[in-house]
Amino acid sequence: MNKKLIALAVAAVFSAPAAMADVMVYGNIHMDIRANDEGNSTQNTTVNNNGSSLGFKGAEDLGNGLKTIFKYEMIYSGLDDSTAIGDAYDSYIGLTGDFGTFLVGRHNTPAKSAYYASGNDHLGDSIIDLNEIGFTERRVSNAIAYVSPNFSGVRIAAAIVPGEQSGADDTTDENGLMDSYSLGVMYQGHGVKAGLGYETIADTSSNADNNDTTTLHVGASYTFMNNYTVGAQYGSDDNVSNVDGTERTTFALAGKAQFGNNAIILNYGDTETETSAGVKSNDESHMGIGFHHTMSKRTSAYVAYKNVDPDGGDSTDQFAVGMIHNF
Repeated sequence: MNKKLIALAVAAVFSAPAAMADVMVYGNIHMDIRANDEGNSTQNTTVNNNGSSLGFKGAEDLGNGLKTIFKYEMIYSGLDDSTAIGDAYDSYIGLTGDFGTFLVGRHNTPAKSAYYASGNDHLGDSIIDLNEIGFTERRVSNAIAYVSPNFSGVRIAAAIVPGEQSGADDTTDENGLMDSYSLGVMYQGHGVKAGLGYETIADTSSNADNNDTTTLHVGASYTFMNNYTVGAQYGSDDNVSNVDGTERTTFALAGKAQFGNNAIILNYGDTETETSAGVKSNDESHMGIGFHHTMSKRTSAYVAYKNVDPDGGDSTDQFAVGMIHNF
């Protein structure tokens, strides 16, 4: 049934009248073959679908510099299991003009946008994706967002998210317009990319304590000689998973060297989680290295290795051979 719906949707776009000429069908397929070694517990080989997606986006010119914009993007997970369509990615409608852009729907939080604006994630959705170290990034539904125009390389974004609960007692008091909010500041210029993000996500569980989770992102990278990039990333979370007093801190160093169609990618990071009593519940270091080859404008391949070394536990290793095609 899902496959039929995809076929009908694609056919509808390509057979649309001239008024729909600005609609674009896009997406990517990202697969890898992975060898996993988790010490004495697991050694196996897997085939993995890494965030492959299918999307539709477009705009309508309303005149006087004003446009309607929209996007519907979904995970295509039928490449390595029986589910053709998974969760929605970005799905929104909005208005854009000289004043900036307003969006309503499901999309990345401004704090997540600031995280990626730092330019430190060089091989996304792979085993050495920087967020595998422990950084928190969110895409939320029911968000109302604003993104400013570019001011000499600086953009500012803000979003609010209603909790949509009913009632006013301690277990269901997330019923306002701004129960969750997210802020992001992003800069790009003179070889520098940087991002600063902060957000508070409401506790909409039945937990009477209402432990809202807060996240901070700070990161920057610098590209020199057009081919070499170095950067650093820091993140912190309070009340992780809405557990009162639980804190997580994560940092990483990342680098990339480009040689024509080839690139070498390195990263190293550490993440540490503590309970409210100051007891470490997790402390581990991550190391990743990858070689990425661009085969064409749309197709690339890579090999990557990752090691995770937990404090007081056995280290784990992964090796992957992957391929990415964008369409």
